[in-house]
Amino acid sequence: MTAPFRLYGAELSPYSLKVRSFLRLKGIEFEWLTRTGARQEEFARYAKKPLLPVLVDAEDNALQESSSIIDRLEAQFPEPSITPEEPALAFVAALIEDYADEWLNKAMFHYRWSYPEDQESAAKRITDMIFEGAEKPEGIEAAVRMRMTGRLYHVGSSAETAGLIEGSFTRLLSILDRMLSARPYLFGGRPSLADFGLYGQLAQLLSDPTPGAVLRAQAPNVVRWIERMDSPRVEGGFVALAEVREDLAALLREEIGSAYLVWMDANARAVADDASGVSVEIAGANFTQKPQRTAAKAFAAIRSKRAALDDAALAALLEETGCAALLALPKTLASPEMAPDLDAEVGDDDEDEGEED
Repeated sequence: MTAPFRLYGAELSPYSLKVRSFLRLKGIEFEWLTRTGARQEEFARYAKKPLLPVLVDAEDNALQESSSIIDRLEAQFPEPSITPEEPALAFVAALIEDYADEWLNKAMFHYRWSYPEDQESAAKRITDMIFEGAEKPEGIEAAVRMRMTGRLYHVGSSAETAGLIEGSFTRLLSILDRMLSARPYLFGGRPSLADFGLYGQLAQLLSDPTPGAVLRAQAPNVVRWIERMDSPRVEGGFVALAEVREDLAALLREEIGSAYLVWMDANARAVADDASGVSVEIAGANFTQKPQRTAAKAFAAIRSKRAALDDAALAALLEETGCAALLALPKTLASPEMAPDLDAEVGDDDEDEGEED
């Protein structure tokens, strides 16, 4: 793709902020274009799906889906690199990014559309963006609230799962705040893929009243990191795995291995079986949700990355934290190269609840 770029996004879209932060780190020339009502026809020319973000290059080539955009541009603009030199650390960074996209997004969506004050704030900000200061149609904010609260089941948010989702969020904050007390970014003096994935979701959570108050009260280092990630810069290199291993082990054991991977495995099985729902026990509670084909595709990709990597340090870390078995390729996949065949199972009718549409 050829710079300069146009990035169609929104301040309320975690994936838009994720890509914008990446572009700023790289120093790649781009124009930020908010998806307003007046720009809808222009946006629709490039978007295969009505989801943010969309990146358009100087030759009018368009690319969607935040992880794909970052992968493509990282290969084209390798400096400054966002990939740690140690293969084990690079894989864990990719795993954390996927955790943010597929699991932390549940907390973001849950808080925003479960609490009245948060609903009101988000509906106002969305309609302010769409109408750009013009007079809004009567009842439009209420209509947005109704539509978005009706989609809570897509992320598994309900009265029964609220405690599980919110407990997961506060566990994550505790671990991240400790990690970020010693260095500007998760793995040292520059952001990795993990930083960008987490930043998109956590910036949204900070902007909403209820989770924002939790962040400011419980995780001041995370708040400062969120502010830093708005326009990140290189302040040094990546640290060695040994320097962050203890904190990563806690994150993998207490959160990623016990919540995200358990759900992703159950979801992948449900999609493979063409089941109507996913039901799995997480942290002593029953978590139910509509199966997500996009998440199943992402899980196949991360499992393939793990299978392709022969690294003793990574193997020991994953085994120690209970993640190894959940990240193993199913026996039906004889080799990592077979995983992309799962793309055929991902239909355009699969509704992605996380990326603002």
